[in-house]
Amino acid sequence: MTLLEVLVVIGLMAVLAGSMSALVGVAVRSKLVVAVRSADTETARQALEWMSERLRNAGLNLVPGEQSEARCRDMVVAQDAALQPTAGAIYVNGEILNSDTVAGNEVMTIGYLLGNDPTTGSQVVLEYQQPCAAGALPATIPLSDPRVAVTNLTFDYFSSSGLRITDLTTPGEIRRVRLVRINLTVQGAEGRSGVQTQTWTRDVMLRNPEPNANDWKNPNENI
Repeated sequence: MTLLEVLVVIGLMAVLAGSMSALVGVAVRSKLVVAVRSADTETARQALEWMSERLRNAGLNLVPGEQSEARCRDMVVAQDAALQPTAGAIYVNGEILNSDTVAGNEVMTIGYLLGNDPTTGSQVVLEYQQPCAAGALPATIPLSDPRVAVTNLTFDYFSSSGLRITDLTTPGEIRRVRLVRINLTVQGAEGRSGVQTQTWTRDVMLRNPEPNANDWKNPNENI
């Protein structure tokens, strides 16, 4: 083999090595993008599922006349100005975290809003919990994965006829809420693709009867 042939072979091998390196780099970056996007998707999906299930049970075994706290007398909090629904937060009542077979003895306020994770400082979805017993203190618990930034959480409210409810300070109007639309936006850095944003929307129907119109409890709670 001549020197010229050797140099040609070396040049071809260098080109091939460069091509392989570029392909491996693209594959690694693609895998990173997919992994980060999957984490974003999973975080959003889990948070939406959790909030949806809790909100659907609003009003369960709630009898207003049995509640000593004004905030606890409505399916969606209507008589406590600090916890009335807004575009950025919602608070509902009911026997949502049920642990026994006695109907109506574990009614509590559950809420959702954006806030900071106490450990990492990242913005996450928070779950607010406060039992309806007199003097009970509230607790706020991080719900979403703090490794994924939640940049937006908003709520829209609709009546049973599908009309948007915009008066969120009058108890009578708040009691008309039968569907809540959750809008959740997450954000992640995906390699050279930069910061990517995904927005998710979920409509949640409040399935229990309006407590102020029906003194109703689930007779089959023990099932």
